[in-house]
Amino acid sequence: MSKTVVIADDSKFLTKHIQQFFEESMGFTVVGIGHDGVEAVDLYKQFKPDLITLDITMPNKDGQDALREIITEFPQAKVVMMSAVRGETMIACIKDGASAFIEKPLKFADADFAETFKETINEVFE
Repeated sequence: MSKTVVIADDSKFLTKHIQQFFEESMGFTVVGIGHDGVEAVDLYKQFKPDLITLDITMPNKDGQDALREIITEFPQAKVVMMSAVRGETMIACIKDGASAFIEKPLKFADADFAETFKETINEVFE
């Protein structure tokens, strides 16, 4: 049985690439795609996926607030933040319960990046 993932990013272009990578390169089943933090939390509650990815900068509710809300209700949730936002925000997300942080830009065409991405996701489940 493949692992399930919800992807939340306000870029429709990016969600398509993330979905493709999870499905084709990692064998995951994408059960939901959200484009803001509100949708992300709703999709997590609906599907209770093995993993959720959150962008930080999203409309209506940012990824950091969505992370806190998900972790508060589901402390075992595996949440991977994917963002170009670094520094204090990145550290705060890890403190708030994020399992990992993947820095944008996401360069799936780059073999080294793709391998590191896979390793990061696999480490979340170890």
